[in-house]
Parts: sequence; structure tokens; C-alpha cells
Amino acid sequence: MKEDVCTQLESGALRFVRRLPGPIDRVWSYVIDPAKRRLWFAGGTMGEEAGDEFTWDFDLEALADQEVPERFPEMSGGVRTRARVLEIDPPNLLVVIGIEDPQEIRFELHEEGDEVEFVLIQGPPPEFDDLISTAAGWQACLGLLIDHLHGQAPRSFWAEHETAEGIYGERFSADG
Repeated sequence: MKEDVCTQLESGALRFVRRLPGPIDRVWSYVIDPAKRRLWFAGGTMGEEAGDEFTWDFDLEALADQEVPERFPEMSGGVRTRARVLEIDPPNLLVVIGIEDPQEIRFELHEEGDEVEFVLIQGPPPEFDDLISTAAGWQACLGLLIDHLHGQAPRSFWAEHETAEGIYGERFSADG
């Protein structure tokens, strides 16, 4: 993996920080525009103000350009989840919460010269095994975002995910 790994906050939440090529409006568009967001994370719809509900359509077969591994049968064929915007301050902040799985996800963007500091924080998953897979999933997704912003061919989602699972399995403990 070329990028920094994530950290686990005292609350158990996962925190990722990446430096991305700007300008900030371009990076923001990859967070809120479903057509761009599907290139690295999930398509669907998007809310425009606090309280709006929207959907995330996860299609990891299309995203990864390969079949979903057998150990993730729930992701095969795509998954739609619903979420709600909690806070939005374009182009610096988007905070959302899942409706079926009420974990908060926070996207913070800070312009620093010609780069953007991109901070992603996701509330702690309920189970330790979910923590490892969630961290690995974000690691792989953020790698795809970096590739798209740099105009590079996207890396292999599942290869990145597998590598990240090994790292996070060693880095995080079930005791926190």
C-alpha cells in the first residue's frame, strides 16, 4: 500500500487522512457527485442539506472489475443502503449517518496550497471483525480515489483490500 494506514481513535472510530491533488472543489465533487463517487466508493443519490435522505449503491464487482470474493457473499450483485445527511458545508464538510446501520461517516476537506487534506472518520463498527474489514474497505476505496484524482489507472480493489486486512489485523487489537 502506498498511502498511510488509518488510525483508530479512542472512541473506536476509524480515521483516515490523505493528501490529494486539488483544487478542493474537484475533490469535493468526488464526494457528492454520485457519478464520480461510484468510481471509488458508491453511486446512488445525494442529499443537499441536513436531514435529506439519499442512497449509496455499492457495486464492488464493477468497482473492482472482478468478482466479489466468496467470503463476501453479501456484496455480490451490489448493495443499496440508505443514509441521511447530518451536516453539510460545501466544499469542506459532509457528515452522514446510515439508516439501517447507524454509523456516522464524516468527510472533511481542507485546502492546503494546491493540495487538499482529506479526512474521513467512520464511527466504530459493532464487531471487531467488522472493524478490520471496514478499515480495509476504506483503504481500498481511498486508493481508488487517489488513482482517479491523479489520472492513473485504478488499482485492484480486492488486492488492496486483502493487503490492508493483513495490516489492520495486526495493528488493531480486539481490546481496542
